[in-house]
Parts: sequence; structure tokens; C-alpha cells
Amino acid sequence: MIIMAETSQRALQQQISIDDSNIPDWLLTEILQRLPVKHIFKFKCVSKRWFILISDPFFARLYSTRINTSLSTSQPWNLLFRYLYEVRIVPSSMIDTRIALKQSQDFSSPGFSLNFLPYSKHDCPIKILASSNGLLLCCETFYWQKNYYICNPLIQQWIALPKPPKAIKSVAIGFICKDDHYELIRFPTANYGPSNTLRLETFSSETGKWHCSIVNCPVLDYYIKTDSPVVHYNGSLHWLEFRHSKIITYDPHNGTNTRLHLMNLPDDKQSDHLSLLGVSRGRFRYFEVTDTCFGPRDLRVWVLSDYDAQRWCLEYRIKFSGSWIDEVNEFIPKDNFYIFPLALHPHEFDIVYLGYGGCLVSYNLGTRKLDVVHRNFYSHQLLAFVFSPWPTTIPQPFW
Repeated sequence: MIIMAETSQRALQQQISIDDSNIPDWLLTEILQRLPVKHIFKFKCVSKRWFILISDPFFARLYSTRINTSLSTSQPWNLLFRYLYEVRIVPSSMIDTRIALKQSQDFSSPGFSLNFLPYSKHDCPIKILASSNGLLLCCETFYWQKNYYICNPLIQQWIALPKPPKAIKSVAIGFICKDDHYELIRFPTANYGPSNTLRLETFSSETGKWHCSIVNCPVLDYYIKTDSPVVHYNGSLHWLEFRHSKIITYDPHNGTNTRLHLMNLPDDKQSDHLSLLGVSRGRFRYFEVTDTCFGPRDLRVWVLSDYDAQRWCLEYRIKFSGSWIDEVNEFIPKDNFYIFPLALHPHEFDIVYLGYGGCLVSYNLGTRKLDVVHRNFYSHQLLAFVFSPWPTTIPQPFW
């Protein structure tokens, strides 16, 4: 065993010491830019020359351009489990498993994990709150949030934010990252009056501080649907509002904006519980499953055809029938028949994800084909996480 180990070590040293001086920079750049991005960052350690080439902003622009212009390649993405609860509920084998779909080598284990983040309690894994431009916003707790982390799980870079100025039991979260700047917005998930003003807290990486402001809310008794992730679209943040069946929006970059706004949902929507917002190929969409207790359920998807006029267009309406159940009854028990929406595919209009009979399933709205992609499904909350063409680095904190 010792001889074999020494032989392997010598072979590895010979491989590492291969001379690449005869390869011109342009050719080496062409080779490196065709590698998966998570490997590129590891190869920075190969040599000083490789480190300089890969660290050059020109290389990042070239890599991003190739990804964006490729007709056959879309940005890697996956569905992440937002919350994993106590060990007594979730099997111990799932504690570090945040990946719902086994589809991309960039998400292969152990290449993608959140176990590099600090934990307050090892039996209560960290929560994923939102994503933006390849970064994740995480927190140790769901209620009374105070310890926020921003991380890039691909290159395992992370920072901890200063604690917010006020303790709030439950907050609606918004997260926006653009270039080297990021913002975190939060406000209470519910307001029961009598005032229509609320306290909005914003953290900016440019100042390194929390800023508190008082903004107006168009309704007194709003209630944010926290199991539907916030959606950043058209420059504004969007949250599903439960009590009035509206969308609450906020534009953090409008300097004169001192209020939240209401946006209409489709007039013919039916579900108040089983619904979510999302973006597919740049289009803002609303996805619901009718929450009737008896009879067949409908799956419906709308697209926002005119943002300013708040005009929705129904794309799909599919009625669940007994025949549809029979197609999958060999692996999903009928007594577990319960359907709820989980996510929209970020790159494909026709594909949605549902919780169904204890499984995570993908459903093609065009072909009506259903596939089980994850069995023994323990979470009702997923986040569609799309990598940026080139990994977003997090500026080092100065606070």
C-alpha cells in the first residue's frame, strides 16, 4: 500500500510539472474557457500563469459571452431546498443535501454544498431565503432573523452581514445583486393596522449599514405569502399577498419611492394557497393549482403580457383526471394524492414542478408527461437557483 501511494504521488507530481510554455496564451485561454466554471476556479492554483489568465477581466467577459451566445447551452441551474428542518423530521442523509435535481455537474456532490457556512445549531440547517445573480441569501432561522449570510456556493465564498437594528418575528425578504453591489430589503410579513405605514429596513453593501425608513402601504391588513420566494423583475421586487390576493411590489432604486404598491393577479385565478410567482425565459408568470377539497383540480399558468397595464394571459389550463393518476399509480400511492405547485423552469416555458404523492415531479404542460425527479420529498419550499455566466464575487466587507 505504501509503495502504491508513493508511485501515485510521483505520477501526480509528473503530471503537475508538465511544461505548457509552448502553448500560447490565446490557445490556453480557448481551452480553459470551455471547462465547467467550478473547475476553472480550482485551476487558478495550477500555476502563476494560469492564475493571471483566469483572473483577467477579459477572460470573465469572454467566458460570459460564450455562454450567452451559445444556442445549445443555457446557464446551469437547479432547484434548491430552501428550508430543511429538524433532524427528527428530515433524514440525517438529507441534512447537507440541498439539491433537488441531479442534472448538472456544477451541482454534483460534493462540489455544491452549503456546509461551509457557519451553523447556529447543527440539527437545524441554515435557511435559503433568496437568490440573485448567482448569490444566495441565507439565515440561521426562519423567525426572528438576525444573522444573515451572503454566499456564492460555487466558489464557497461568503460574508456575514451586520445584524439588523430591530428584532422582528417574521419578515418579507428582498435581495438584489448587480455587479459588485448588493442590497437586502426587509419589512414585516403582516400588518393589522390601524396605520398604513410600516418600517422598511435596507442594507446596502456600498454603505455597510442598515437604513430604516417609513413607507406607506396601500392596504392596512396585508399578509405576505412567505412560502413563495420573492421575485425580482422589471426593476422591482414582488411578493405574493395572501389576504387581498394581490402582489406587493417595491422599487428600491427609485429615490422618491416612499410606498409599497399593489399589483393585480389574474381576474380568473382561483387558488389562495397553492400558488407562486416566477420568471421563465424573462417572462413574469403566475402558477397555481386550484385548492378545492373535492373533485378534480386544475393546473393553471398565466404570463404577464403587459406589465404597466397589469394584463395577464392564460397560457395553460390542465384538469387533473383519473386517467392522469393512473399513469403514475405504480410508484405514487393513491391515498397520498395531494398536488401543490413548487417551481417554474427558468429556461423552459412548458415545464413546471409539483409536489405529488410524497414526490417531487416535473410536468410538461405541452406533452402532458410527468416524471418523478425526487422521491421521499420532505419540503414544500424550493428555490430555482441559476448560476451567473461568470461567478459573482462578493466584495470584502469594510464594516
